[in-house]
Amino acid sequence: MAYTSEDLERFKSYEKVHLRGTGDLQSVRDKVEALQKKNRNKGYLFLFNILAVVFFTYSYITDITALSDTIYVILLVVFTVNVGLIYLQKRQINELIDFYESR
Repeated sequence: MAYTSEDLERFKSYEKVHLRGTGDLQSVRDKVEALQKKNRNKGYLFLFNILAVVFFTYSYITDITALSDTIYVILLVVFTVNVGLIYLQKRQINELIDFYESR
């Protein structure tokens, strides 16, 4: 697949963000392995945040605890935003893995 210069710059920025803590990996295989590990960790975070949203929604609907409505709304907003951001990060990581595997 032919990539445009915009795509290459986008992938370079993804690499800068998602591989910054792994040192200076030279081989594409090492980069893909590090990205797959990071993708798996993001999957766990995604699942945790989904479960938190479900738990707080269930708690709010059934009135299990004595938290105020404002606290529930704040918690739901925070965890829902986290779900969205983690989804975007997972998508970026998957695009970067596909880019490296196509090379």
